[in-house]
Amino acid sequence: MDAERASLTGRPRVRLGIVIPTLDEAEHLPRLLRDLQELRIPKRIVVVDGGSVDGTPALAGAGGARVISAPAGRGGQLQAGVEFLRTPWLLLLHADSRVTPEVCRALEEWLFRADPRQVGYFRFRIEEAGLRWRLLEQGQRLRERAFGLVFGDQGLVVHRSRLSQVGGVPDLPVMEDVELVRRLRRLGPVVAIPAPLATSARRYRREGPVAVLRNTLLLGLHHLGVPAARLSRWYPREPRPQGTRPGERCLLVFARAPVQGRVKTRLAAGIGEEAALEVYRALGRRVVDQVREGPWRTRILLDTPGEEALVAAWLDGGGVEFGPQAEGDLGERMSRAMEWAWRSGAGPVCLIGTDAPDVDQPLVEEAFTALEEGADVVFGPAEDGGYYLVGLRAPAPGLFRGTPWSTDRVLSISLDRCREAQLEVILLRTLMDVDTEEDLLATGLLLRPGRG
Repeated sequence: MDAERASLTGRPRVRLGIVIPTLDEAEHLPRLLRDLQELRIPKRIVVVDGGSVDGTPALAGAGGARVISAPAGRGGQLQAGVEFLRTPWLLLLHADSRVTPEVCRALEEWLFRADPRQVGYFRFRIEEAGLRWRLLEQGQRLRERAFGLVFGDQGLVVHRSRLSQVGGVPDLPVMEDVELVRRLRRLGPVVAIPAPLATSARRYRREGPVAVLRNTLLLGLHHLGVPAARLSRWYPREPRPQGTRPGERCLLVFARAPVQGRVKTRLAAGIGEEAALEVYRALGRRVVDQVREGPWRTRILLDTPGEEALVAAWLDGGGVEFGPQAEGDLGERMSRAMEWAWRSGAGPVCLIGTDAPDVDQPLVEEAFTALEEGADVVFGPAEDGGYYLVGLRAPAPGLFRGTPWSTDRVLSISLDRCREAQLEVILLRTLMDVDTEEDLLATGLLLRPGRG
């Protein structure tokens, strides 16, 4: 460890990489990132996001973490973070953990004395008061002593060399934490760091007491060699957002907050920023009013977090809900928005913008009907070579990846990809987007403005 020595205090100068996998963790992640700022040792934090649509990546960046993306799956996300970092020591954490000052002190002391052959974990603790939670904690302590079981929500501190010896974090659908600890134990000691790492009670509240019995059974089957893919069928999926019905149509609307200078910049070059803002407000309100009462769930997704109140006042929140767009280019944001809809139980999903004033309820109904009758993809062609609507019956991997957005080749490239993937495509009628002064004059929008 000579290369890691030399600090002002004479203690080893440990460099720690912290890996946090996330999927829609906007509620818990900011607290954890604030906690980690109390660590006094050199550290790097990477958040590996698996496709959040609730603003998690933006919150991670604001909290001082580096953010990378990886396919959803805790094992694969953790390994992606390990490979991204170059630090000798690694701390693998769940996003709903709490790192108290006691944990910080204990971790610092442990690392200053640790042998790279050692692996550390924290005591299990539920972040709530009550006898029920204390009994759960006691049950985990008994499993640790009897069977050496350690779970991911207890954190894991491991040297990179030791992790490499076991092939990294297993990319399993479930039990990746149990399997990783089992492999590490074969090479050396896995020891408790004397501090409790608190974790949210949300999973235990959601699943109830029967989850303890189920998990115990599945752990036994895992140790008997039953593949993790088979065991994953017995784990419940994440709960659907309130109000979602299985198979329900979902209409996603991409929008920006009506802020002068940030909207309709090409149009503003011809008519000025103030006039362009008024056109944007009229256009967005018109489109939303024309689709909000259709037989589908309507969700407006904003490109900037924290502006829901401004947009709700502009569009009137009746009959719609609001959420954030993911990070990335337009294609990545579209993909993740649709993935969120399917995770929440939706059936066919359509996505529109607010640039085409003639998008209305009958047109969207036509798109959904085509998908329900067997079409794989529906496009609403725009006169500029793009499209004002895209609908999918099921995920179509790679459809939006690498598309040259804002060019006249968007639709043609998308159609080529559909042909290559043997996807059945339906085209709606061609409409005009309002992007320039010429488009505005052609649509006559100012003669037929929407409400608001």
